Amino acid sequence: MPAAIPAAAVLGELALPTGASLIIGSSGVALVGYGIIGAGVVGLHLAAQALQPDQKRADAQVTVRQPVAPRRRVLGQALVGGVIFAFDTVKYDDPDDDKAKILYRGAIHCVGPVTILQYFLGDIKTGLPSGPGGVVPDSVYQGKVVIEGHIGTEDQPASASLLHLDYWDASMQLKGLCYSVVVATPLKKGSQIFPEGAPDVRLLVAGAPSYDPRTGASAYTDNAAILLLDYLTHESGYGLALSEINLQSFRDLANVCDQMVPLAVPDPNGATSEMRYRSWGSYTYDEQRSDVLARLLAAMDGELYQDADGLVAVRGGRWQPPTFTIDESMIQGWDQLEEGDEAYNTFTRIKHTYTDPFQDYQPTEGDPWDDLASQAIQGVIETEKSFIRAPSHSQSRRLAKIAMAKGNPRFRLTGLRLSPAGIPAYGEATVTLNLPSFGINTTFAVMRGTLVMSGNALTSVKLDLISLDASAYAWNPAEEGQRPPLPDTYN
Repeated sequence: MPAAIPAAAVLGELALPTGASLIIGSSGVALVGYGIIGAGVVGLHLAAQALQPDQKRADAQVTVRQPVAPRRRVLGQALVGGVIFAFDTVKYDDPDDDKAKILYRGAIHCVGPVTILQYFLGDIKTGLPSGPGGVVPDSVYQGKVVIEGHIGTEDQPASASLLHLDYWDASMQLKGLCYSVVVATPLKKGSQIFPEGAPDVRLLVAGAPSYDPRTGASAYTDNAAILLLDYLTHESGYGLALSEINLQSFRDLANVCDQMVPLAVPDPNGATSEMRYRSWGSYTYDEQRSDVLARLLAAMDGELYQDADGLVAVRGGRWQPPTFTIDESMIQGWDQLEEGDEAYNTFTRIKHTYTDPFQDYQPTEGDPWDDLASQAIQGVIETEKSFIRAPSHSQSRRLAKIAMAKGNPRFRLTGLRLSPAGIPAYGEATVTLNLPSFGINTTFAVMRGTLVMSGNALTSVKLDLISLDASAYAWNPAEEGQRPPLPDTYN
């Protein structure tokens, strides 16, 4: 039978691939990863002034050398800022202003290919539609701001706008990188429109296509199980071959993620239901893989394990009824048996965080999940859980409910040693434990399992168990709680 293994065990066995660096040589411009240093960057503060010609600006130091920013990759959707790689001004003829200049600002946002869904200037969504950009149509920008978007294909041409700079040429395609270029001429009351001194572009992007083992095709998805598979197989993650993965387990969990869950109150876009487990966000290539993996798993209550064939498999996200019963005849002993009730709970409130697309795609604290019965005895004992890749309040609450059940079990059994007759329990998601002597006959989740060997002989199985049942995964829309109010609304 398969053995449950923690993610950390997987991480220790796999080598982290190193992201390749790009070097483009030309006339004083170098691109390494995301960093560009160019002759024109010394005019940074002057470029900012070009947008606000009538405003006085204090002198500022300009950094022309800085650490190279790591590459960023989007899975699902994410609102991403950028790393500035070009910032310069070019004088143009204006009969009313002999100092008039055009500002050029380029920023790399993530690796591609992606789909650009929306363009933002600062925190403000512009009227530009999905696609390659163009003149920003919102009246406040006076028709003087253009955003050029590149989605990060390997054959994308160089920026037509940046070709106006002396040190930019057609060979500078920034292959595989999603980036934007802003071209702007001076604006009336520019300091009010761009208080930071320059138009800061952010992009809402949909990530690259991911392979779906259910169809055999690659397409955009925010299905949490499919994106986990993507990370396990991508060169910036674990680089596993599909032959090393139990694809059926991912198909099964992907179907669970696709299940529609009704919403108690329609979301601000009017949706009355949503996928059970979506996954949105990004990661950088220099992050610890264990951190990225933990976020991906947390979005769906997932767990990786090694199956009977030695393949990496996944489970979780729903109640799986046990198929094996442990009885007293199999038990050789245990390290500790804890029996608790409301008076012994570790915590009675879970404060949880998710990413809210209706709160500027920022980490948002949801309505806490409370164990009211326990609070009546112990009071409020808080803990915090991050479900940062969950893009909805309802999903975050569902995950918090599961975490409450797992964190405060009625019974906790550690170091349970079983005879070889208990081998079928090894690696199972759940088991039934029947101990009449202790008044226990209920279902348990298997949290950890190991085989105990003596030489070449298998002598016993060792498990850690917590009591758990289907109620942890049952969901009523009435449990959704109070979604945080929108930024411009008040209760």
